[in-house]
Amino acid sequence: MKPLPLKILVVEDNEDLLEATLVFFKQQGHTARGVVMAEEINDALHDFLPDVYVIDLNLPDEDGLSLTRRIRDFQPNVGIVITTARSQIGDKVLGYNNGADLYLTKPVHPKELMAGIESLGKRMSKAKPTHEQLSLHVARRVLSGCNGTAELTTGEATVLVALARAPGLKMERWQLMELIGTAGNAATPASLEMRIARLRKKLDQIGADAPSIQSIHKTGYVLCQPILLSN
Repeated sequence: MKPLPLKILVVEDNEDLLEATLVFFKQQGHTARGVVMAEEINDALHDFLPDVYVIDLNLPDEDGLSLTRRIRDFQPNVGIVITTARSQIGDKVLGYNNGADLYLTKPVHPKELMAGIESLGKRMSKAKPTHEQLSLHVARRVLSGCNGTAELTTGEATVLVALARAPGLKMERWQLMELIGTAGNAATPASLEMRIARLRKKLDQIGADAPSIQSIHKTGYVLCQPILLSN
């Protein structure tokens, strides 16, 4: 049986290897994008939510283990494959302890990498979130919890996705205002607080623990419960 198509994000600073990997994944019927450093991931995720990440550990701006931990925090059910030249058993143990599903030592044959990714995809398609888990369908902007669902506006979804993806689930006010502002129409602290208030109400409505979003005095906001992001 042909596996379901997956969305794959490859984080690899070797541009030739990155391009060859993306071409191979697309030839196998999957949607794939690539970035060469960790700081480019947020831009890639703006309109693309991966099912599986393929991460090289030796990145120019952030160690791949730290990146793996961050991704595992905001997408607990996503697939994460580490590909690296680090082959010591201690390195492999660290990789798994930091959230990797697979740890493959380079050079990795494309067919082996593809088989591992597709196996992860099958496993994830069978996984069911627990009734206590909050989730957000990003494209449809539908928030779900144990008490039902709530529809979000575009601005509300933008704020919630940003908080769910942020390290430690925290963001500063100016960062969120920058995200919700539009050309010629800058966001204000009042407009941000209005969106936060509506988000709190909707999170409470679907069964989130209180407080769902906590204010950090004169600084920003923290999301108090992880949210599973899905396509």
